[in-house]
Amino acid sequence: MKIKFLYINLIILFSLGLCHELSGQPLSDNNIKTIINGKIWIPKTSISLGKQFFLDKMDLKGGFLFKGRQFENIKFAYDISNEEIITAIETQDNTKRDIVVNPHFLEGFSVIEQAYKFNFLRGDLIHPKLKPQAYYQIVKFHKLQYIVKRRKHRILKSDHSREFKYVLANRLFIVKNHELISISSKSDLLKIFPNKKKEMKRFIRGKKLKIGTKTPMDAIVLLSQFDI
Repeated sequence: MKIKFLYINLIILFSLGLCHELSGQPLSDNNIKTIINGKIWIPKTSISLGKQFFLDKMDLKGGFLFKGRQFENIKFAYDISNEEIITAIETQDNTKRDIVVNPHFLEGFSVIEQAYKFNFLRGDLIHPKLKPQAYYQIVKFHKLQYIVKRRKHRILKSDHSREFKYVLANRLFIVKNHELISISSKSDLLKIFPNKKKEMKRFIRGKKLKIGTKTPMDAIVLLSQFDI
């Protein structure tokens, strides 16, 4: 079991630090804080299967909004259970390390997966009632913003194996006229469009959409059609 754990962790470290051109925290020439601001990331037994990561992947590709500057072609992982962005850096002595990027400097990031772009922003840049150091997926429409807080909780399995599993615990929000509205079901979303309820219900049935925390992307399909 220990050998398997070490092998999997080596794969994680290798996948994050393989290519300097695709991976690494953005570095400024004259600012040592961009190197030392993130704590060293050490894999734990509980993450050996990668189930707590966004899209269950440890090799995401996308961009960072880092201290007001945009950086592309970054390779990283997003641990949504511990709210950590993990990436590889190369220090001034050419040493490669996997670190947790400091959320005070990382304002947002994007993930490109199968031609779709997921955009995330830090909570304090979206709405004052959101957690300021947490990251939220954000989709902007004509009159409102759709917000997804991606979350997974670790719980003990019920089979007495003493092993853990990760379960989805997403939260959904709408920002309309500067008001933060919590969304947990289809009815919550329909209340925002009182004059379009019948058309929206018909669209949901026709497209077989499931509006809820377990299927957060379905609401995007609906809002793309009706928030115009």
